[in-house]
Amino acid sequence: MSFDFDLTAPFQTAFTTRDQHEHRHKVRPVQIIAPSSTQPGKFRLNESALNSVLGHSACANKKIVIISVAGAFRKGKSFLLNFFLEYLYSLHKSQQSDSSLEWLTDDCQLHGFHWRAGVKRDTVGIWLWGEPIMIESVTGEMFAVVLMDTQGTFDNNSTYQQCMTVFALSTIVSSVQIYNVVDNIQEDALQHLSLFVEYGRIAMEQPHNFGKPFQQLVFCVRDFKNQEEYEFGENGGTDFLDNVLQTNPEQPEEIKQVRELLREYFEDIQCYLLPHPGYKVAERQSFRGHVKDLRPLFREELKKMVPNLLGPHILKPKIVNGKTVTCRKMIQYFKEYAASFDGETLPQPQSILNANAKLICIEAAHEAKVNYSRGMDRSTYGTRMMSEKKLLEAHIKHGITALNIFDKCPRIGAKEVRNLLLEKLQEDINVGFWETFFDFKAEYLWKC
Repeated sequence: MSFDFDLTAPFQTAFTTRDQHEHRHKVRPVQIIAPSSTQPGKFRLNESALNSVLGHSACANKKIVIISVAGAFRKGKSFLLNFFLEYLYSLHKSQQSDSSLEWLTDDCQLHGFHWRAGVKRDTVGIWLWGEPIMIESVTGEMFAVVLMDTQGTFDNNSTYQQCMTVFALSTIVSSVQIYNVVDNIQEDALQHLSLFVEYGRIAMEQPHNFGKPFQQLVFCVRDFKNQEEYEFGENGGTDFLDNVLQTNPEQPEEIKQVRELLREYFEDIQCYLLPHPGYKVAERQSFRGHVKDLRPLFREELKKMVPNLLGPHILKPKIVNGKTVTCRKMIQYFKEYAASFDGETLPQPQSILNANAKLICIEAAHEAKVNYSRGMDRSTYGTRMMSEKKLLEAHIKHGITALNIFDKCPRIGAKEVRNLLLEKLQEDINVGFWETFFDFKAEYLWKC
């Protein structure tokens, strides 16, 4: 997909995965999904911005962890993400210097994702923090952690289709989707999850399934008031969520189904209850991000919640179709998902399935083509003379091996997706043969 405006690349020229804390003030979020300026109602993918974040050589081959925050507009998603930024950069610093972790101290000032006062939306489309933050997991492996900010759902300027597109995209690509709600988990919040329940159902019915299709869903209930019945934090949140997901005969079938099946399709579902951050924060015109201005209880609960979501013992890389995903592969995945959901039509479960099927086939086709090329190289290496017959035999042998590799990839989604990529693979193999043939004819080929 092309894009019609430019954004400054977030990486410095001499970007390094060490000492990221020192240059974080130079990094900004970048918009990767935005409304099209030429096609009203549609979204466009900014490939150059996406590449600038995920395609840098320092992180391209690292496994990626995507933390997304979604929810209603003007409810503090960007505000919450700045706490995540502060924690991750502080954690990175402590790991690099082998020192104790200190974060959210009195002298700390939050900054990063933009947020402001007022009733107008502040985030449009989907934004990524301008660089992955490199965190060492408990196994010693370095993960590239990427934070994602999303357009608030159901403002006055977006259609239902556009809102669901952003929500669907962010949920599909994220390792952790944090659903930010205020005071309670309302029925509409559960209705928005019905798409993923339906997708989970058809994905699990495929001849080959990869287990639960989604990784982690976290309800973050802000400004929670019912502390007499449920304590703040994870324990109270677990009890609260259990109560919310209870079913009764009066509920509509769709809502009942979401409640019953949500845990079937997410590997982990959690809920955290947070108190109000304090009236200085509520007066946003005067709040400048100083941690000392936060309500102490809110600060204490955040210091418990954030490490439980982002700690090195918790982080899990993104998995698609049963395989962990690197930053480089995520670029391709974004392209496929963005092509499937343009914002003009309502996302459909089958569209998600077909996008995943295409990704499986693309990966299998790439492996098959590489295998064919290497096989032909081995057969012709060091050979100054080869008959057309021998060259054709090598082509048939390695071509069959390549097609068998493709044939073994899992069969999910529409057959048309698989058939189109199989035709393309056969075409590429034949092109590869003729290129080799003419190279030999020009230099080595000896006709029998």
